[in-house]
Amino acid sequence: MHAFFDFHHTVLPDEIDAQQHVHNLRYLQWTLWAAGGHTKSTGWDTAAALADGLGWVVRGHEVTYRAAAVAGDEIVVRTWVSEIQRFASRRKYVICRPADRTVLARVETRWVFVDLRNHKALAIPDAALKLLTIPETTPVLPWQQS
Repeated sequence: MHAFFDFHHTVLPDEIDAQQHVHNLRYLQWTLWAAGGHTKSTGWDTAAALADGLGWVVRGHEVTYRAAAVAGDEIVVRTWVSEIQRFASRRKYVICRPADRTVLARVETRWVFVDLRNHKALAIPDAALKLLTIPETTPVLPWQQS
């Protein structure tokens, strides 16, 4: 697994709320898309896990909004796994707009591995653990890369 994953997105007009900026639920949707992209990039077979009645579910989100995004903004959601426990992992995200080097939000999600048939947490299987990598240092922002 790569230490981090970048999800690129152009803000669409239908993501704008009555206050003329991106609705807060869209930020969460972007983090879910980024997490899914990162997981897929590792080779984890989500479809096979679902067929076996297994999957990751969100236990909680913590979001700190810092700036607003508007339609047409090119954003990057950088995500990485920051902690692994027996039944859960923590994933962090920074949502940013590289054009003006603005951090829009920082997000942390606790994911729990679950038997979806009986809704019980399971120990993260070895096959998944082998694919989870915690970066040695917090990934830098996209414009800070050398």
